[in-house]
Amino acid sequence: MNTTAALTIANLRFAYGPQPVLDDVSLQVAAGEIYGVVGADGAGKTTLLQLAVGQLSPQGGRITVLGRDAADPALRDEIAYMPQGFGLYRDLSVQENLDFFADLHDLARAEARVRIVDLLERTGLAGFEDRRANNLSGGMMQKLALACALVSRPRAMVLDEPTTGVDPVSRRAFWRLLNGVRAEGVAILYATANMDEAERCDRVGLISAGRLDRQGTPLALTRSANAQLIGVSGPQARQRRAEVLAWPMVQLAFPVGRQLRVWLDRACSLAQFQAWVQALDAGLDAQPLSPTLQDAALRDLALAEAGAADE
Repeated sequence: MNTTAALTIANLRFAYGPQPVLDDVSLQVAAGEIYGVVGADGAGKTTLLQLAVGQLSPQGGRITVLGRDAADPALRDEIAYMPQGFGLYRDLSVQENLDFFADLHDLARAEARVRIVDLLERTGLAGFEDRRANNLSGGMMQKLALACALVSRPRAMVLDEPTTGVDPVSRRAFWRLLNGVRAEGVAILYATANMDEAERCDRVGLISAGRLDRQGTPLALTRSANAQLIGVSGPQARQRRAEVLAWPMVQLAFPVGRQLRVWLDRACSLAQFQAWVQALDAGLDAQPLSPTLQDAALRDLALAEAGAADE
């Protein structure tokens, strides 16, 4: 483990009753890095983030943030947490929400005024100071939530699916703001189930059933040492899934749109596979694909479920 990391989670375990929610999870987030915890609902993302900010206590392992235990009260002004449904006061205006968070962090009045003006400009909320939070659009509300989280100038941020329910244009605007925060050296732990967002992160960890088995850059995680991704296209491609799965050296096959995406053992040549496809149905075509993070995540999930079924 790198002792200089802004956030370090080592061999973390947590359970509600006998069922483990997180099992031997380890990760690190450096200053100026966005680390994405990527997984489906129920995978353990929210529990992991609650542990990272000291809301829950680990039952095994250790979490340190900026060199301190995650539960240390001294971290209050140095780490910002945006949970799902971030707790803005909807009956307060934009300005009143920002003033409240400045007071919460004991900012001097002059410092708070300068900081809030800067955040209003950066988030595009300048001119909307008097609008109640309840009357903001989803995208503007998320910008206000981010502005409130940044009032204390945190050195680390923990964000739990902050763009859920936000339209794609607003999501892109939110990420432009987040990239600016990263450029200031803030360490960001970001939970998401959205693969487009995951590909924007510097590094990601794919979490499933409480285990973080694969970590790395989005590009690295799309690569497989023992498999290649092939797209099978044609009018009956999806209907041929069971037959394709029965072939030797075919590891997995997923229907995506009108196409069948096949993970094929690298020991099988593309020409050999294409010959099989043509023999099965002359109306089908098979071509190599560059895997996306979504493809890689589906593959990991399917292999994990197959392994669990064999135990």
